[in-house]
Amino acid sequence: MKSDTEEFWDDIWATMEHTFGDYDELLEEHTKSLKPGRALDLGCGSGGNAVWLAGRGWRVTAVDFSSVAIEKAKQRAADNQVEVEFIASDVTVYRPHELYDLITSFYIQLWPEQRAQMLSAAVEALAPGGRLLFVSHDQSSPPSGWSREDLESLTTPDQVAAELHGLRIERAEVVEETGAHAVEMPPSELPEELDSHEHRHHSQEEVDYDSPLHGATTLVVGVKDEAPASS
Repeated sequence: MKSDTEEFWDDIWATMEHTFGDYDELLEEHTKSLKPGRALDLGCGSGGNAVWLAGRGWRVTAVDFSSVAIEKAKQRAADNQVEVEFIASDVTVYRPHELYDLITSFYIQLWPEQRAQMLSAAVEALAPGGRLLFVSHDQSSPPSGWSREDLESLTTPDQVAAELHGLRIERAEVVEETGAHAVEMPPSELPEELDSHEHRHHSQEEVDYDSPLHGATTLVVGVKDEAPASS
């Protein structure tokens, strides 16, 4: 389907001239007590979460499907005077070359097989003691306007937790979140493709309709426990 192509997403990001919020509140809630280290942001969009982490001392690598989104993210990082390594790549096939203390995925709606591929690679890329923070639209409250095909990308906490093989699940639940980066924009102002229906492969920062898209949200936190010391 056409919304799966890089060209489609480049066109969508090129039309987005409005301002998104700086970062997601769930990111702050679940990282504010962590000691900064290396972080990987999968599906960074225009970089709000990545830049926020970098501003708090994290060494951040951020990945997104759209090269246009990456350029916007680079400009955001420059405006905020922080350094982030931005990579244009499909998160379903991207394979990290480093180990990370924190890996985040916010509102990247993938079909189950692709999500499992992304999460498997993420688990492998976690350093001992590292944690993965996954946030997604939950099945209990489908966003309006999505096609039947796109609804297959919705998640439940149990589904995602079951895909994080090798991690200790610290938290897996449905939470309510309005989304700090949501914006009010009537359908008449949206690109034609978005006005007709939403689609999968959403980047972290999404267009709002008549009400915030971020309502019932799947939240899963998994931790890679450090191996016990050998006797």
